[in-house]
This record gives sequence, C-alpha cells and structure tokens, in this order.
Amino acid sequence: MVSLQYTITKDDYVSFYSFVFWEEGKKKRRFNYLKQAFFLVLFLSVIYFAGGLGSFNTISITIYALIFLSVVMPLVSGKTNVIKSAEKIADKVQNVSLFTDYNLVATDADLFIKTSYAETKYFWKSIIKKAETDTHYFLFENGIQAIIIPKRAFKNEEEKVALSKILSRNLSLDAEFNQTLN
Repeated sequence: MVSLQYTITKDDYVSFYSFVFWEEGKKKRRFNYLKQAFFLVLFLSVIYFAGGLGSFNTISITIYALIFLSVVMPLVSGKTNVIKSAEKIADKVQNVSLFTDYNLVATDADLFIKTSYAETKYFWKSIIKKAETDTHYFLFENGIQAIIIPKRAFKNEEEKVALSKILSRNLSLDAEFNQTLN
C-alpha cells in the first residue's frame, strides 16, 4: 500500500494539459508538418515554373515569404498556444476544484482518492494508460482525463518504488506500455 498527500497546482495542470495536447501527438504532428511543407514546396515550384512569380522582385519575394511563414509559424508557436490554453482553463473560477489537497491510497485492490470535494475509488481496469514525465505520473481514465500524481509527493525513493510495483502488478500491459491511446 502507498499513501500520498499532495496538492495539484496550476503548474501540474499545465504540465498535464501540455502532455496530452502537445507531447502525445508529436509523431502525428511532425508527419502533418512534413506533408504541409511538401505541398508548399510543390505549390511554390508550380507557381514559379508557370511564370506566376517567375521574376524575383520585391513583391514575389514578399509573397514567397508570407506563404512560407504561414506554414512555419504553427511549428514555432504551437506549444506556447497549448500552454496559454491550459493557463486559461486553470484560471477559471469554476475549475478551482482541480487545485485542492489530494489523499491518494494505492493498493493491489484499487486506487482511492479523497479530496475536500469528492471521494473516488478506481479499479485498476479503469486505468487505460500510464504515462510518466520527469515530474509527474499520469494515470489515464480515457484519452483526455487522468489522475495527476506529482513526483514531489513522494517523501522518499521507497514510496516511488512501491507505487511502481503496485502499478506494474495491476495495470494491463496495454496501459503499462502506452499502447491504448497511440
């Protein structure tokens, strides 16, 4: 049995939101950006060879630059936009129940979480995916909801090892190796 007491902070929520909406989709996003870049180069080549922007003057260079920037800017600003969205959600008054004290008890039978707002019992089969970052564990109930466990909640390494053993004994292989949501 592992028992943890911790408080979810705005930074914890932003980390979770960024993980779900930015980190998880990296491969898919890279493929989409490469596909966009290919079609951009193809489009600009067709226009150039068709004579539409054949002469390199100030206007044609400006048009090429604007088209290029329209593809590159989402790459640069994407994560920042995700973080801003998470901060907006976290700042809403109606979401205050996210940022409260959590009492988590993990046993081989179940996972029990108590806050000042609710008591929730999770059976292990309800956890469809486990993800780990440098600072958190995320135990997903579905594609966008997870139990957030900050690693700072562990008093010592033994607690972390004990939770890892409980998770490895009780989570399905799909959940343990992140196969369910990919």
